[in-house]
Amino acid sequence: MSVTAKDTAGLLDPAFLRKLDLLSIAVKRVRPGVLKGERKSTKRGQSIDFADYRDYVQGDDLRHVDWNLYGRLDELYLKLFEEREDLTLHLMIDASKSMGFGTPHKLAFARRLAAALGYIALSGHERVSVEAFVGDEARRIPAVRGKNSVPRLFEFLGRIDADGATHLESSSRAYLSRNRSKGVAVIFSDFFDDAGFEGVLRRLQQSRSDVYAVHVLAPEEIDPRLTGDLKLVDSETGNFAEISASRALFKRYKKNREGFVGSVRRYCATRGIGYIFASSDAPVEQITLQMFRRIGMVQ
Repeated sequence: MSVTAKDTAGLLDPAFLRKLDLLSIAVKRVRPGVLKGERKSTKRGQSIDFADYRDYVQGDDLRHVDWNLYGRLDELYLKLFEEREDLTLHLMIDASKSMGFGTPHKLAFARRLAAALGYIALSGHERVSVEAFVGDEARRIPAVRGKNSVPRLFEFLGRIDADGATHLESSSRAYLSRNRSKGVAVIFSDFFDDAGFEGVLRRLQQSRSDVYAVHVLAPEEIDPRLTGDLKLVDSETGNFAEISASRALFKRYKKNREGFVGSVRRYCATRGIGYIFASSDAPVEQITLQMFRRIGMVQ
């Protein structure tokens, strides 16, 4: 199936999609699923792909003996096969109100990255499940499979808007209670959560999937260009602070911002969570083809 410009819902360029056709989702510790999928497992068992032989040991199932080989060598050998696993790519998008900030806004960037990963997975016959965390509610698309599901996935992603407060841990808990299949779990967020970022990442690791955090900030948050007396309003709570822009204030802000980003990065590094930090104006193609490869998310 070829994907047209109309099918992409304005998220990704068709020329970029052709490059994505050459990639696949990488899996480090995926467990077998309920269904037989397209992904080869290192677990040996009865399946369609022959892998190797091993010596027969008393008690082994004689149905797996290669009797033709026994007829030639007069020794018993068991056939080993590669089972195929069913992989689910879980895409969780923070769609709280703070993600609507920036030029381009953070949610638009997250939607495009999610579209790229979803396309790679669907092209490789994997399942894709997507959920947008919007305040206390969730907007989701049931797990889909196959390249013919790309337009549906892109249409859903294109309709996600930023709204509500951030409740990452409770939202992820609800998501995982409905989606128990193991695979690869990716969360896109600015991690501006009053409850902290640790809870959601810990919760995702408990799902026993490979976990990746895509940490997105807007250019205006990374390097603010403000002057004069200002009133800064929290988009989610309505709380505000009145400030006078100064070099000393920006220096303190930069130190706090670097400390926050560094704490998320260190938390992920010490727990084996793949981590990417990106500005919302970064090229999506570069992030996907280079950074996602670098951290082992795609291959």
